[in-house]
Amino acid sequence: MRPHGVRGAVKAAYYGDDPEGLLAAPRIWLIPKGTGPDRAKTPDPIPIEGHGGKAVPGGLILTFEGVATREAAQALGGSELALAREDLPEPAPDEWYQADLLGLMAVSESGRELGRVTGLMDQAEYLVLAIESSPGVGPGDGPKKGPDRGPKREILIPFTEDTVTEVDLVAGRLVVAELPGLLD
Repeated sequence: MRPHGVRGAVKAAYYGDDPEGLLAAPRIWLIPKGTGPDRAKTPDPIPIEGHGGKAVPGGLILTFEGVATREAAQALGGSELALAREDLPEPAPDEWYQADLLGLMAVSESGRELGRVTGLMDQAEYLVLAIESSPGVGPGDGPKKGPDRGPKREILIPFTEDTVTEVDLVAGRLVVAELPGLLD
């Protein structure tokens, strides 16, 4: 988020499909810029109920009650905006929110457990899933037995129709295709 103009408006990037839904929400949550790299020192989100704005190419122009100058808008720089889950519309069948993917167990098409989705990276063309491998299980490995199951590691998987063939929120898992080079 950054200042836009001299009257306290801000321009914010928007990553969803429906910017009007954000504008119509009863409240937006402002997540102030953190003070540490691990976001553990990030202040609690602040509810903002008096807001307005419009969608523009590349994002949204927003105004907030009590933010009337460029300097006040600059103080919000680097902050993020969010909606409460209850303020989001239900996703259509075969759709989900990115946050729904966190914590899912990733398994290969043959049923081999790969690990849990621990992070998401939004790339220019697609989302990338960060999967923390289960101890002793990694690409190309089967489960190891005994006390030394090996270290955990991170596996990065592009979230595309070709690489993630199934998402089952009820079962808490997603299925990763066994494409050449993907899980090696």
